Amino acid sequence: MSNHLKYLQNAWTTWASRIDGMIHPDAVSDPLAGPLHRSFLVGCFFSGAVALFVLPLHLALAGAPHSAAVLMLAWMLGQWPLALYLSRSGNLERAITLSSILFAAFTGVICAMTGGAQSFAVIWLLIPGVEAAFAGQRRTAVITTGFCAAVYAGLFFLPIQGFIGFSLPAALDPVATLGAILYAGLLACRLISDRSRTRVLIKSATEDFQTMGQAVSGVVCEVQSNGDMRLLGGPARRLFGPAFASSGPDWIFARLHVTDRPVYLTRLSEARHDGLASELVLRVRTFHEHMEENGAPNFTAMTVRLIPAQAFRAGARDQTETQPVLVAIDPVTSETGGGAPVEIADNVEQLPESMPEVSIENIPAQAARAKSA
Repeated sequence: MSNHLKYLQNAWTTWASRIDGMIHPDAVSDPLAGPLHRSFLVGCFFSGAVALFVLPLHLALAGAPHSAAVLMLAWMLGQWPLALYLSRSGNLERAITLSSILFAAFTGVICAMTGGAQSFAVIWLLIPGVEAAFAGQRRTAVITTGFCAAVYAGLFFLPIQGFIGFSLPAALDPVATLGAILYAGLLACRLISDRSRTRVLIKSATEDFQTMGQAVSGVVCEVQSNGDMRLLGGPARRLFGPAFASSGPDWIFARLHVTDRPVYLTRLSEARHDGLASELVLRVRTFHEHMEENGAPNFTAMTVRLIPAQAFRAGARDQTETQPVLVAIDPVTSETGGGAPVEIADNVEQLPESMPEVSIENIPAQAARAKSA
């Protein structure tokens, strides 16, 4: 007995490794898409293997199969080309759409052969819409649901008796209904499993991200297209205080030294509109538990890098819209001695020698220009 179990375990391991080898390269390392690809491939190959196992037995024990059995075997074998398509293209959404439509067409033909809209198999038209949920796209669910509705509506144009050429058992209706309920429950369990796996991955990624953010010294933010600042990572609370974002959406600008703000606005505008990256040393107001007795703000020299976010993202840039900009802020290791900000970027044009005067009165106007930049 143990030898048989060991043989089955080795066979399962070999088969599972071959299935993993057929997953598309883009989904192998994806913790979310990888299991979905694997489960789809396993289901397709298992369905085709069952069809190849049942067909010889049916021929040997019951003779030539009926047309309905031939359709079922053809549908089960038709899953293999879908698995090969997913393995070659990696398009899970399209593969699930084709699989759901194929199942709906098979169910519609069975209904047409066994009573039309009164067939025992009508309830199975609910299943493709549930399967479409695994694609993760509303478009797939809408297409599949619309196709199933069209198939069901077409059944009303058939004769009442359909094309029945064989007698149906009396207990077939409750068996078909029970099978549909059990299969729908199985799909629901799969959906719950996928959701639980997603929740675990998100929690793990969030914890890793927070740990990494506290281990580094710098802060990374993103200036969105509407001008709002979004924190991506880093010890912002340690550098700027617990209420670091209380200054408004563009809280980085509010913490810059007044004389450093024009240079920041200029380089931010160039990064958003022209796609130019730059690196500056600016004075940023930081947070300390023990503030000075006179209450004067404490400014620390920090390296500020402005990088267009499009450089890290796939796809062509839309020239008609401003693009988001990544802002990386790191405390410098050596003091710059105050004064004007020091530019150390080579790909940015030099600023004019005479900088415009910046006073407390015109700070709101500069903040407005930062929003529109």
